[in-house]
Amino acid sequence: MPIRRITFVAFLLAATLCVSFAQTQADDPGNSLLAFLNQSIDWYHRIQIPSQLSNDPSDSIYTTYNRTAGLQAVSLILDFGRIQAEQMQLDHLHDAPAASNTAQPATLSQRIAGAQGKVKQITAGLDVLERQAATASGKKLQTINDQIAELKSDLELARARLEVLQSMNAFTTTGVSAGLLGKIDELERTVPEARVAQSTELSARSSHSESNNGETLQNGNYGRATSGTLSDAPAANPVDVSSANGSTSSSAPPAAPVPFSPLSVNTRAAAAAPAKQPSNGIISLAEDLNSLHDKLDAERDAIAATAELHRSLDRIRDPLRTQLRAINQRDQSLSVQPQSDDPVVLADRRKQIETLTADFKHLAAMVLPLAKVDILLDATSNNLAEWQSETHRTYSTQERGLLLRIGALVLAIILVGVAADFWRRAIFRYIQEPRRRNQFLLLRRIVVTAAIILILILALSTDIGSLATFAGFLSAGIAIALQNVILSVAAYFLLIGRFGIRVGDRVQIGEVTGDVFDIGLVRMLLVELDTSAGEARATGRIVVFSNSVVFQPSANFFKQLPGSNFAWRRISLTLNADVDYDLAKQRVSAAVTSVYETYKSELEKQHRVLESSLTIHIASTEPQTRLRLKQAGLEIVILYPVVLTRAAQIDDLMTHALLDAIEGEPRLRLVGGGLANIEPVDATPHQPTVSAPIAVSS
Repeated sequence: MPIRRITFVAFLLAATLCVSFAQTQADDPGNSLLAFLNQSIDWYHRIQIPSQLSNDPSDSIYTTYNRTAGLQAVSLILDFGRIQAEQMQLDHLHDAPAASNTAQPATLSQRIAGAQGKVKQITAGLDVLERQAATASGKKLQTINDQIAELKSDLELARARLEVLQSMNAFTTTGVSAGLLGKIDELERTVPEARVAQSTELSARSSHSESNNGETLQNGNYGRATSGTLSDAPAANPVDVSSANGSTSSSAPPAAPVPFSPLSVNTRAAAAAPAKQPSNGIISLAEDLNSLHDKLDAERDAIAATAELHRSLDRIRDPLRTQLRAINQRDQSLSVQPQSDDPVVLADRRKQIETLTADFKHLAAMVLPLAKVDILLDATSNNLAEWQSETHRTYSTQERGLLLRIGALVLAIILVGVAADFWRRAIFRYIQEPRRRNQFLLLRRIVVTAAIILILILALSTDIGSLATFAGFLSAGIAIALQNVILSVAAYFLLIGRFGIRVGDRVQIGEVTGDVFDIGLVRMLLVELDTSAGEARATGRIVVFSNSVVFQPSANFFKQLPGSNFAWRRISLTLNADVDYDLAKQRVSAAVTSVYETYKSELEKQHRVLESSLTIHIASTEPQTRLRLKQAGLEIVILYPVVLTRAAQIDDLMTHALLDAIEGEPRLRLVGGGLANIEPVDATPHQPTVSAPIAVSS
């Protein structure tokens, strides 16, 4: 039961302290300080955005200025934050005595003191009871033991309460203050370059203070000598604190104000940076305008952030400046008081002056960084305003240039259109032949399209590099979109080569046979021929083939050898099995030879032309007779050439000669299907199941 009681009381006490601490943190000035530090770091990052969007080397002056001023301002604000955090810690440690005299609830320190007193009281009572128990006996001893057990439970509860209070006190005294300083360090790590600027500022400050403190701090009137400077003229030079009022007791004359230079920018090197080459193309001008528009927006945002930070700075400085004015007025009131020889009065006045001096030093340590930040913010605001004006002038110039180039492009296209219209009218007026008129109209379209494309390329491109890039992308697009056309153009040069085709040549493409009557750059035209009856006859149709058909593996493109005009034919005869082979061969060969002699000279002439023009051996054009044994009898296969212009006539003569030769000899009898069809040699003949070919040359 005592353990539950102790746990419940400890939990209730912890909950009460947490609620009280949360309410205290809601009104904690440390939150306002952190908000101001966050705002300053956010301001630093926002003023760097225009630098990131800048691509002109001439902007390096402004970017370096903003960066240096921003780093110095952030480092000074962080210094102020640390001083303020340390002061908050001191105020927190000294607010207990002040709160003890009020009607408000007891502070955490008072509760700890009360808890410690209660623990001591219970411990003392427990010691008394233990001494009494040593001499008691019987019923009295039992009563004392019960009281000792109760006091031990109370002691355990008091110690638990004390531990809770001490833990909360350690968190509020060290955790809160250390947490505030830790948060400031975390904020500083978000701007790592500010540490370098801060160390530089501290070294410069220490060297400056070492040179001036020997003349200034030796006087007891330090507070009176400097109070008017920071309170009445915050925008003045905050570095030379001792010389601004002029009331110092030093015999040396006031030092001349040192001009405050917040930046150490190598402006000569920045000004010598090469200027950006002006853009010439419409696309690059539009991109530059878009970049300038974004930079103008970033500059406006940076100016607004600077003004907002300036207002926050004024809200923080105003109470401090009011306190400085109060110190100054108190100092003046002490200085106008009549001199006195009373030691008590002199001691009281000296004590008041020492208090004013300590208060002034404390306030000056906080006001001095803020005064420097005020100057840096003014300088940054002016720099951003000047940068924005220059960017706006550049934007106006680029905008006018873009509009002029767009107008020139539209005008050039209109002029090309007018010239094309005059050209078309001249073609219809002076050229009456339809074929030539169409050719000139096609030429006009090509020239006008090329002129417009050239104008667009010259207007949109910036330099040779961008033009080459554009041409590369254009070539890739054309190659993909017009790959069949490009392939046809390449095939055209193959077709018109040495062993190509000419108008009048007979070609076979796939299943189509025809005579070429026109060869274009991308297509060829054929007069279709019907060869099913053995003689080529025009069907009355024109067949159009793309030139790229010669590169297709399944096109089966055939044409006659140059200088040749003959083809081979095949006739198959099946005679009875008991025929005289020599007689059959002699009769058939004689019939074929008799017909071949009528056009032999023409074929021999063509054969000589082929052998002289080609570097390969061409077989003789003499007819050939082949014998094969089959189940039905003796098959005689006759191969003979024909002149294409007289192919049907030669086939008729050959058929009649063979029939006459067989009918003139009774021992030669046709069996089976009789006389087979006449087939071209390139046709694939039907292969018998069983055959014994015998090749015999006539």
